[in-house]
Amino acid sequence: MKFSTSFQFLFYVLSIIFSNYAKAQYISVDTNYTADQLVKDIFIGSQNASCITVDNVTVTGWDFGGGDLSYGYFNRNGSAFEVEEGIVLSSGRVSEAVGSFPWIQSATAFTWGGDPDLERGANISNTTNATILEFDFTSNQSDKISFDYMFLSEQYLRLSDPGTCGYTDGFAFLIKKVGDPDYQNIAVIPGSQTPITSNNVRGAGGKCSPINENYFGHYNPNYSPVSFNGQTAILSAKTEVVPGQKYHIKLVIADQGNGLYDSGVFLKAGSFTGNIDLGPDLTLENSDPLCAGSYHDITTVSGATSYRWFRNGIPIPGTDDIDTYRATQEGDYRVDIVLSSGCKLEGNLRIEDAPVAQISTTPIMICDNDFNGSFTAKLSQFDSQIIRDYDENVFDRFYSLTPGGAAIDPDSDFIFSSDPQTLYLSVGAKTCIPDIYPIQFYFGTQLKFNTVQEIDICDDDISGNQTFNLSDYVEVITDETDVTATYFDDESKAKLGGNSTISNSQTISADAKFFIRIEKAKFCPSYKEITFKFKQPQESTVLKNMKTVICKGATVDLDAGSGFQFYEWSNGVKGQFENEIEDVPAGDYWVKLTYNDCVYQQFVKITEAEEPMIDNILIEGTTATVLVSGGTLPYEFALDSGTYQSSNIFTNVELGSHTVYVKGGDGCTVIAQQFTLINSLNIITPNGDGVNDVIDYSSLLKKLEPKFEIYDRFGILIFKGDTSNRFIWNGSFSGKTLPTSSYWYILEWNETGNPQRVQQNGWILLKNRN
Repeated sequence: MKFSTSFQFLFYVLSIIFSNYAKAQYISVDTNYTADQLVKDIFIGSQNASCITVDNVTVTGWDFGGGDLSYGYFNRNGSAFEVEEGIVLSSGRVSEAVGSFPWIQSATAFTWGGDPDLERGANISNTTNATILEFDFTSNQSDKISFDYMFLSEQYLRLSDPGTCGYTDGFAFLIKKVGDPDYQNIAVIPGSQTPITSNNVRGAGGKCSPINENYFGHYNPNYSPVSFNGQTAILSAKTEVVPGQKYHIKLVIADQGNGLYDSGVFLKAGSFTGNIDLGPDLTLENSDPLCAGSYHDITTVSGATSYRWFRNGIPIPGTDDIDTYRATQEGDYRVDIVLSSGCKLEGNLRIEDAPVAQISTTPIMICDNDFNGSFTAKLSQFDSQIIRDYDENVFDRFYSLTPGGAAIDPDSDFIFSSDPQTLYLSVGAKTCIPDIYPIQFYFGTQLKFNTVQEIDICDDDISGNQTFNLSDYVEVITDETDVTATYFDDESKAKLGGNSTISNSQTISADAKFFIRIEKAKFCPSYKEITFKFKQPQESTVLKNMKTVICKGATVDLDAGSGFQFYEWSNGVKGQFENEIEDVPAGDYWVKLTYNDCVYQQFVKITEAEEPMIDNILIEGTTATVLVSGGTLPYEFALDSGTYQSSNIFTNVELGSHTVYVKGGDGCTVIAQQFTLINSLNIITPNGDGVNDVIDYSSLLKKLEPKFEIYDRFGILIFKGDTSNRFIWNGSFSGKTLPTSSYWYILEWNETGNPQRVQQNGWILLKNRN
């Protein structure tokens, strides 16, 4: 991190202004101590000199010049730092460890190397900037030694700090018998072989994810006693030793990867001492916590010069000069012993109270769920309901029929046959005498059904079967609310419940039985057999067979006939005897007919008769065929004033104009249409006497694609019929009367619906008498 010159100047000005405040706030460091002084006078102290014999002390690190080293003595200096005094080993300048240093500690030197023993002991690589304190020692009295320390590091990145979480500075406390090749690292997370590094111990609230938070102390804000970003809690390094055996210990710290983001280890003064064994901790983890109402005698060596007992770091009144203390409560116990030789030993023992099970003695509802007169269950299924904080790794428990009686296997089926039934639960922390609690079990209230046994299912559409939903009838068979219903086709399945259910949608064509089971919280289940009666209504055959087509504008009476329990018509008429409604016009009607206690809705459509339509009259020679559509079958046909016939074909029809008549089977409407059979004309006498004055083929106007042409004997066209002359010839040509003679004519046309063209030709005799 880089800072401008102006910022540094401002910082120094502020440092001068607040110098008195700063001196009281930060630790102090001193690099003038020799290696022997640091170990013998500070780390071990004169009080432990007779307990621990030390020689061959060396310290290596980096000398930055001007007395600025990577190691030295530190003192709390009236600040809030957790350790009063001791040794500080740093991977940078110890002077920068003081809280007044404003930047990230990153002191380094190009040739300042790392340490391979540290890399092996802390399971890291590529170390640099190593500071090492090592010495030989012999424990004269104790088979255990320990010391207290804290690890601080700039690698404990706060949220606002630059940098990444990939690097991990580390340190190791390496110990071995003198002459042995391999070290053991005792700077590890308690109860494991995991070394203490900035990546293995980290708290919440920083930039990097927390891990092993119990051993992390806190992050340090600005103006803290030390300038490191964060620190562990006060930790203890412990190991067993053989009294009289010389050991070599190597305390080493280093950066990883590069010389940036320095770290430091703070060794508590006077903490390197022998230990006395007070026995294994009485903890839950060791399956030996202190049972309620019991005690544990903590025994140490007898014949010592003095004893001082502590609980949770506080002296226990009245315990001086006793070699055995009776502990009746949890806590971290310590005893300081001074032997006649002047050697000071320390013993430590942790005692945890055995947890007491939180028991609920509220009576437990059970149910005869399978309706066999009893309830069967494994008692273990009630553990979490009775023991609120139950953990099989913490508590021992058993059930019995009498207080302290024979244990019932909690994982075997137990039959509850009496109501209520009391069992006795014996429960306590492992190794503790269990407490006994009476637990009552009672059969809960069974859900009730109404008295209904049968339910009618009506075949509404008289289809021979009916689909219905069983869930629609739950409220019919019970008045219980908020129940959950399941459906079965077999009573044994209904008793067991479970997954042998059937669909709530069922289709029946005859009487059928189903079983409905209901359940509800805080109640016991129940089931009921229900018969669903298959019933059919009837339709009205009278109404079904009535004539439903009426003439236009007419009305009709609708009669459903007798034999029904009730009638309800679409026009609002209803009643037990209202089988008929009168004078209704064409329209859609229905009647609901009650029969066999079921209702059938029958629909009737009254329509007005449709008039028939003559689509075409096919003429072939003297035969006329009448084509009709629409209306009501069967049709009847008549020609001119003749009688009606069922055939639509008329033969030997005389030439000329005719009228054909058609009526439908409903007899409502008669329709008529004219047609013409062309009459051949071959004589014309245009003398004005009104007889044969013209050749009149105007009937061709009603034919398709008509043609009428007249030629003289020389083949000259003298007349051509069209709509302007209406196919009528008066015997003239270009306004001049033609002489008497024979003339050739041509007639052609098509009849509607007949693709065959009609063709006629012959002679016309013109007699002109004027």
